[in-house]
Order: sequence, then C-alpha cells, then structure tokens
Amino acid sequence: MTLEAPGAGNHPVSGTRQFGFESDGNGGYNFFVRGVDRFDSNLMENSAYMVSGGQPFSGADALWTSFQSKLNLFINNNGGNSTINQAIYYRPDWNKVDRVLKGELSISVLGCN
Repeated sequence: MTLEAPGAGNHPVSGTRQFGFESDGNGGYNFFVRGVDRFDSNLMENSAYMVSGGQPFSGADALWTSFQSKLNLFINNNGGNSTINQAIYYRPDWNKVDRVLKGELSISVLGCN
C-alpha cells in the first residue's frame, strides 16, 4: 500500500501491490507482481497524460518489465530455467468502479473474475 511519511512529500499515485510465486503444477513456479494504481488528483493525472504522450503508466510498466527481466536473468544465471510470460494489463475504468460502489451498476460490468 502507498504510505505517507513526514517529510517525504506526496506521491502522485496511490496503490496496492502483491508480489509472490505459485506452483505451476509441474514442479516449477510462476513469479508474479500484481498491482493497481490510481492518481491522487485530476491535476496529477492530466499532467501525467501530457508528459507521457497519453501513456501515464509507461514508467511503471517499464519498472515492472525490468523487474521481470532481471528475475529471469538471475534464475537462468544460477542454475534454474526461466522464461518470461506475456504481461497482462487491466486498466480499471474508475468511473465504472465508482458507479459499482454506489450500487448503480453490477460488478459484472468491470470484467472481474
């Protein structure tokens, strides 16, 4: 979870992360990073869209891609056998989330499993 600390300033997004690994059922493991972010303000969101050319989470995507690449390299360089799976991105429609939370729409419109 995003935390606030005295003197640390404001972070432009708030979010939650899950790091872990799970058995693949064949004697191996799948390592994963899951997360969701939301901008703290419309000003931060609009600024990020302008600065990034319409891809405000491109920096975060690059960070997690580098994490995946470095983990893959570490495993392969230390006697393991690793491959990188295709990344899966879901970008929540926060207007729909808000309407679901208010009871105006069914949760099924979010496409959640």
